[in-house]
This record gives sequence, C-alpha cells and structure tokens, in this order.
Amino acid sequence: MFQKPLIVAVVSVLVGMGAHARAACLDVRQTQPLVFKGSLSRPVFPGPPNYEDVKKGDKPERAYIIKLDATICATGDEFLDSSQTFDTVQLLVDDSAKDSRALNASLTQLIGKRVEVTGKSGFGAQTGHHHAPLLVTLVKIAAEGTSR
Repeated sequence: MFQKPLIVAVVSVLVGMGAHARAACLDVRQTQPLVFKGSLSRPVFPGPPNYEDVKKGDKPERAYIIKLDATICATGDEFLDSSQTFDTVQLLVDDSAKDSRALNASLTQLIGKRVEVTGKSGFGAQTGHHHAPLLVTLVKIAAEGTSR
C-alpha cells in the first residue's frame, strides 16, 4: 500500500538528481573565467614515439596538473563527454601573452601546494600530449587563501 508511493518518490528524486548532475557540468563555452581549486603538480608523462613508457625510450613530457577537490564533468567541446567525471585539469600557458613569464614562475613556485586557478579557453583532451581530460589556458594562479 505504501510501497508504490515510496517507489515513485525515490525514482523522482533519483531522476531529479541525475538531471541536476547533468546541469551542473562545467560548460567550457561560457564567457566567465573557469575557476578551480586543488593541488598543483608537474608529473612526467611518456611522450613520443609510443606514449607508453619513458624508461623504454619515450620522450618525457612534463605537464602542470591540478588535482581537483571533487570530481566534475564538462560540456561544450566535441572531445568532452558530459557523462564522464574527472578530477584533473591540465594547465596551459599562452607563451605569447604578456604575463606568461610571471605565470610560469608562479606555477613553478606553487608545485605541491593547494592553489586556486583561473583559466579560459577550456577544451577536451585530443592528443597524446594532453594529459588530463580537460585543458585550460591559465589566466591567474595563487596559493589557496591568497589573491594575486
């Protein structure tokens, strides 16, 4: 007697949660800056020719990676799947930008620390040189709790 209304209520909540989760995906097409918090690292990844193992001769590639506090999903690019969640973002520096030297210096100083990152131009990983599901061009970085 009470089971049918309870089942309907549970299914409604679950469907609503699923719709909410999809709506909460980050849209990389948005014009507002993209902001992330987490821990910054600069691991070595295997590059060409096989993208498998540096010890077997692949060229080492370093990348700035922020490990997010929580998983996210993203949309707005053909290489992003909103049904996939992830907790890492690769940070890129536009070397032609006037503040690229300062950004590179800040990145180096903040490795291993908790940071707040502001970025733009997000896109999904497309090649073996992309080492996280989402890549973002860095605009600003600061140790968490400080402003620069």
